[in-house]
Amino acid sequence: MGRRYRRDMRHPDTELSTLTGEAQVSALDALISDARTLTYEAISVHTSHTLSAQIYGADPLDAVATVSDKYEIVRQAQPEHPRLDPLGNTLNAVMRLAKAHANLHEIDEQLQHGDVAVAASSVAETAGLLGELEGDRAITSEYVVLMHSQLLRKRAAVRAELEYVAEQTCWVALHGAVSEVHAMYGVAVSSDGAPYENAVTPSELLFALAELGLARGHMDRVADDLVTHCLVPLMRRPHEPLAVAHSPMGATLSIGAFAPLADASNSNKGGGGSGGGVRCELVRDKWAEVLRFVRSDVFHDVDVDEDLADLYAYLGSRMWRVVCPLVRSELLMPLVPACAEELADCGAMEPLLQLEDAWLEMRLITQNDLRIKAAVRDVVLAHVAKRRRDLLATVAAVLASNDDNTVVVGGSSDSSSEEGDSKGKGKGQGQGQGKAKGKGLVGDSDRLAFPRCAISERAQTLVDFVNETMALTAADSEETPPLAALYFHAVRDALILHRALSRPAASGDDLKWAFVQFNDCEFISHNLATLGLRHRGRWPPVLKASATFTDAISAYRGLGRLAMAPVLERLREQVSLALGSWQGQGASAEGALALACAVVERVCSVGSLYLSAEMFLRVLGVLVAPLAVFVAARLEGVGAVGDVEARAVLRLVAPVVGLRDRFRYTAAGVAEDGVGFAQGACAPVSKYCPEWDLLMVQIDRLTALSSKIATNSI
Repeated sequence: MGRRYRRDMRHPDTELSTLTGEAQVSALDALISDARTLTYEAISVHTSHTLSAQIYGADPLDAVATVSDKYEIVRQAQPEHPRLDPLGNTLNAVMRLAKAHANLHEIDEQLQHGDVAVAASSVAETAGLLGELEGDRAITSEYVVLMHSQLLRKRAAVRAELEYVAEQTCWVALHGAVSEVHAMYGVAVSSDGAPYENAVTPSELLFALAELGLARGHMDRVADDLVTHCLVPLMRRPHEPLAVAHSPMGATLSIGAFAPLADASNSNKGGGGSGGGVRCELVRDKWAEVLRFVRSDVFHDVDVDEDLADLYAYLGSRMWRVVCPLVRSELLMPLVPACAEELADCGAMEPLLQLEDAWLEMRLITQNDLRIKAAVRDVVLAHVAKRRRDLLATVAAVLASNDDNTVVVGGSSDSSSEEGDSKGKGKGQGQGQGKAKGKGLVGDSDRLAFPRCAISERAQTLVDFVNETMALTAADSEETPPLAALYFHAVRDALILHRALSRPAASGDDLKWAFVQFNDCEFISHNLATLGLRHRGRWPPVLKASATFTDAISAYRGLGRLAMAPVLERLREQVSLALGSWQGQGASAEGALALACAVVERVCSVGSLYLSAEMFLRVLGVLVAPLAVFVAARLEGVGAVGDVEARAVLRLVAPVVGLRDRFRYTAAGVAEDGVGFAQGACAPVSKYCPEWDLLMVQIDRLTALSSKIATNSI
């Protein structure tokens, strides 16, 4: 919205018209220079913050407009003169600068009058004029920089006023359980409390916001208010009373101002069947009322079909993106039957087919946004989505369960609960632990059976969920192929969530926790190894081509190693620290060996309750190895000694030699039916601790030095 130029009539054109030729062009050049100087002076005075009506004096735009008229006279008299084009370019640059200055000078007055749209246009136009002056050599850059600084201040002032008007045009008031959305048809008072000469209407506000690029931000705020305080509450409590009151100044939409109907509790629960259908009808009608309020009152005096149509559509799209997922989860999913045989009966979903029609009729969305209608028509996929949500809810319940309790699994036959209970009372177990199940989950071959050990109840429940869900892929793949892929991906999601929540602790101090988590990972990996093979026979071709659990197996094996490695490392450090206190063959040596053996004994007491026989012996071998190497090296330094000295040394290392009795097949790792090794049978120590032979060589040497020591005494 440009300003009309005012010609300066004090200098008649006759003075320039009396000249001819080069003199006339030179006189025009002088006039352009004077106009530029006058513009510079006006800008300098304006930016010095001492501006007043008297100081401002002559408007530079008037003088520049007068010079522009004289330029046209000279152009008509001498159209081919070579200096006229450069002078014309200079005059255009001065005109832009003067016009920008005049625009900024009038913004304050425009805001006082309530002409926010004109003020926003002045800011936008000035920004364009100054942009055109960037790099123009006809204008000193210093004055362009000064104008840019003035533009920033004026733009900030206009923006602050527009934000104030926007807050007064559409706002939300909360009174307890009552929500009120107010839409004003005009704002008559400025942010300073002074009355506008002309009230600011919604159309002027939106136009001004659009000029400054702030309109979408305002629409975001309005959309959030409408969704939070109108659409979502009405969807969850559709029986809440809704009323719209109009006045000459505006309209008010209130929710919950009156008591709800008597049967509100039934529909607000939102169950399936006819009750869910009634709820959808109420939501459809209430939402239609809200959308009419938006079109007629929030966008009052705006032709949304032509003026600001893009902004109106943006508001609708912004609201729809938020409420659409809620409609799917809170209205559509409860209506989807849990049984696949009932998918053909979709009568209760009929109101949902009309839910988007109100949005489409109000032109808040387009045909491409009809996602709910598409979901209702494809009931199979809706059923799949419902089943996926139910499955993930089950997984969440499993992962939230207490994982302190343990169960015994593995082996080749079932066992009684008495043994599991007796083992559950060992050191480190929680209350109610140790229910023995003893399941052989992989096959009949003992060679392929999972070794008997203790796992957490959460891991057992997760594996049961995995097996049951994968069984559904084979049962449903022929009639409803999408369900097979759903169940497969639900299992993978469950495994991913379990791994994410089962990260090992950094300290590695809790032996029971580390051993049980290691067993959990091994148990899950063992089941995953044959999981796909057992069910892929009836999978659809697409699932057969891509479904696998190989990556999950390797991930669980790695997680198990992360759980066990810190514990073994810390235990080895404890053994090394204990042995470091051995200074001789006196009390210090005896104490050092006692401390080192105590570390091994603690691992034996915990590992025998939870680890499998093979893993228990391997862990024991890892811990005994540094102890055997250290003692063997010390004994090797003992030369030829007498009987008394030999017996003293053998008594000193007797606790270490006695550790070979701990290499036995543990109760947790041995089945009761006699298959495999017998309960408490000795294991070959050298198999799990090759360094043990070094120690026994030195023991045999010392034994040979003393004929008084019986072989069985060691």
